[in-house]
Amino acid sequence: MAQNETATNRILVVDDDAMLIGEYLRCLGKDFEPDSATSTLTDLEKVLFGEETDEKGAAKFEVQSCDQGKIAVEAVREAVKVGNPFSIVFLDIRMPPGIDGIEAAKLIREIDQNVNIVIVTGSVSPEPENLGKEIPPADRIFFFKKPFHAVECRQLAAALCGKWHSDLALRRANDVLEQRVWDRTEALHRLAYYDPVTDLPNRLMLLDELQLLIDDADSPDSNTAVVLLDIERFSFLNETMGYESGTALLSEIGKRLIRTCSDLVGAPQSVVGRFGADEFACLIAGVDDDDALEDIVARIKQSVEEPFLVCSREIFLKASIGVAWHPVHGRDSKTVFRRAEAALHRSMRRLEGRVTWYHSEMEHRAKHKFDMEAELRQAIENGEIVTWFQPQLSLNSGKIAGVEALARWLRPDGTIVAPSDFVPLSEEMGISDMFFESVMRHVCGVIAQWKEESNWDIPVSVNLSAHQLRNHKLVEIIKSILRKEDIDQNLINLELTETVLLEDLTIAMPVLNDLSEYGVGIHIDDFGTGYSSLSYLAELPVKTLKIDQSFIGRLTESATNAKIVQSIIALGKAMELEVVAEGVETEQQLMLVTKFGADLAQGFFIGRPMPAVEFIEWCSIVDQTTSDLPVLPDVLARES
Repeated sequence: MAQNETATNRILVVDDDAMLIGEYLRCLGKDFEPDSATSTLTDLEKVLFGEETDEKGAAKFEVQSCDQGKIAVEAVREAVKVGNPFSIVFLDIRMPPGIDGIEAAKLIREIDQNVNIVIVTGSVSPEPENLGKEIPPADRIFFFKKPFHAVECRQLAAALCGKWHSDLALRRANDVLEQRVWDRTEALHRLAYYDPVTDLPNRLMLLDELQLLIDDADSPDSNTAVVLLDIERFSFLNETMGYESGTALLSEIGKRLIRTCSDLVGAPQSVVGRFGADEFACLIAGVDDDDALEDIVARIKQSVEEPFLVCSREIFLKASIGVAWHPVHGRDSKTVFRRAEAALHRSMRRLEGRVTWYHSEMEHRAKHKFDMEAELRQAIENGEIVTWFQPQLSLNSGKIAGVEALARWLRPDGTIVAPSDFVPLSEEMGISDMFFESVMRHVCGVIAQWKEESNWDIPVSVNLSAHQLRNHKLVEIIKSILRKEDIDQNLINLELTETVLLEDLTIAMPVLNDLSEYGVGIHIDDFGTGYSSLSYLAELPVKTLKIDQSFIGRLTESATNAKIVQSIIALGKAMELEVVAEGVETEQQLMLVTKFGADLAQGFFIGRPMPAVEFIEWCSIVDQTTSDLPVLPDVLARES
């Protein structure tokens, strides 16, 4: 039981001599009067005990006595039990016929580690240092010889009671400190191993939990699956709904995943955690076979794609999923988790399926990607990233009215790396800003050369990604490059995909307004592939729509596809926007987009992307003879 914080100076006196007990009671009593020679005792007691003194300043002792060692042991036991222990026990060393003071002291120390024990004897043994070894700790066992003076006894009692209270206060302070350290350690542990938003295990804890599931499996070959989920477009939802709603949605996703995993057939062990901003993990142990695992993954996917009600609004989510499992894909938690992540990243890049099961080819691709990362950074620094140019022809005049600059990676050995391999990689590496600046400088340098050689006045389009929009220095970077190369602003257009605009509209709007006011043209690329309303077209300073080439590619397949393209062109015209048909590869496609009213056409039927020198030569031939496009004058003539 806890010690009473208001305990008085309780003393137990143990002696078989009734007269000596009487002397203890006298000298420790409240009416004890020291002579003038020892009057400073009262001052000492005032300092030691403060409120625990009477009106004269004398210490208040509560004295209990007995005449045998065993009775003393029981008295100490009872005092500790009720939480009102003794500060001091005075023990006579010889108390026949019972146990002596030394034996009693040993038993008392087992019961109360904090009481001050005073062995009282008239003999010269045992020595004090031996007492400390026999009845530790040495600072709580004392030796007191009799006969003793009453003032000596009272001084010793006052000092030891003061010490007992000081020790008690120190122990309490240590207990408080230890509790604070424990609480802080617990808080740090939760911070290190748990997600603060959902209170679910984080990546570190998930790895530990996965290893435990693997180690505790019934068989070394028992399947333990890792199902990783990425919530698509969560950052957009978070910005749209606000932080609090986004936090509530994350918590609801976690709860729903826990319920789903808890309800799995056969009740296998499961752990649900959050290992990234919008990424969750389900660890499932004891999966019977591939069919059972497929069913589990399907149920997990379905659970997060059913509508959520957040702030009285229904929210619909899509999840990309990657799956790997022990022991097929690894014998330890780190390997299995890493391979599940590889499958998830592949799933996030796919438009269909959205569930990817790990296979060994991903490991080779991951290594290839790792090697390419180091090479790409060096390629940018060495100027191996260049731009090729693809023409856009006016369907009214048959002349070149625009150009799109397309990045190419030309290795020193002459091989060309496709943009689909290195442009997304630059985003993942965090060097897309460096990449964009490199492309922009190359384009402006080429335009400057064309101006000097042929008085070039046709605008060139450069692609802009979502990452560049988040660069607060973007506007100044573009202005600086244009000023350095002495390029007019109206010779540069920036192309952004519709999806990029919709996901980052609040960020994009002020940046694009600044660029438009400066004179740079804003084009929307891949139009028709977005997920939201078209109201943003009226809000942003857009000049041109480029119809996604997937629509142009299916243009002649059905009347419905033709009507879609016709409607997009009509929409652009209604909003007074220039419309570019991208991906024109046949004469029939060219004839239809011309008929529907598109302003420009771009595609392999017009001209492929070409290096700068080859492109200028192509332009010269087209301007002089149009011999490379024999069908174009006929098409224009027919439509006019």
